[in-house]
Amino acid sequence: MSAAISIRVLAGKRKPDTYLYIPADAETEELPADLLSLLGELREVITLDITPERQLARCTGAEVLEGLANAGYYLQMPPGERTRHDDDH
Repeated sequence: MSAAISIRVLAGKRKPDTYLYIPADAETEELPADLLSLLGELREVITLDITPERQLARCTGAEVLEGLANAGYYLQMPPGERTRHDDDH
């Protein structure tokens, strides 16, 4: 099993069922302005430790960690909506 990374899961007021995963020590002010504008005011949902093997409700730990490595965040859209990460595959 891989070492766990601590992350925060945030939800925005403007996009229901959309969650933003960021490193636990990251500041939201460091995120892209377009992303913050899309989501609106953020509220913290949970802080958790994640590994590539961890299965979450709508994604895997590996997907979250890949987003963190590539963009500094992972954006989980509601079921049926595509993320910009979907276009990479």
